[in-house]
Amino acid sequence: MAASDASDSGSNHEDQTDVMMETEDYTEEQQGSDAEMDEDEDAEVAILEDKVEVLGGNGSDQTAMTFSLKNEDHTVGNSLRHMINKNPQVDFCGYSIPHPSEPKMHIRIQTSDKTTAVDAFRKGMVDLTDMCSHIRDTYEAELAKKDYTTFEEIA
Repeated sequence: MAASDASDSGSNHEDQTDVMMETEDYTEEQQGSDAEMDEDEDAEVAILEDKVEVLGGNGSDQTAMTFSLKNEDHTVGNSLRHMINKNPQVDFCGYSIPHPSEPKMHIRIQTSDKTTAVDAFRKGMVDLTDMCSHIRDTYEAELAKKDYTTFEEIA
């Protein structure tokens, strides 16, 4: 079930939305509704069980939602919060770890009327993925130059 479908149904806690984004060459022009994402061959959305859950709220208000990400912590939380807050259409984004012994994180997103919280969440995930890919590619390119000093380990 797509994230917007879960919020449209109006149910609070039973609808689970599990989203993992595998995208290549994603641009702002490609951002759109779930139906547009399904039609777009360059962006593929795979649904994974028990990863992301849309928590309760006003089912008719698409601009404010809380997402629960399972098996995630401050590493993803702070990075994702930062990327989502860079979106000029996002009014607020914050995250919390409800309890240290529970392996989950809540992220709250409130947007302007120009976009939905689901789209802002999706864009943040894609932007974070793109940034990590860029860092990895840049690191590997520099490493391939072999312009570094090696040291022998002394036992």
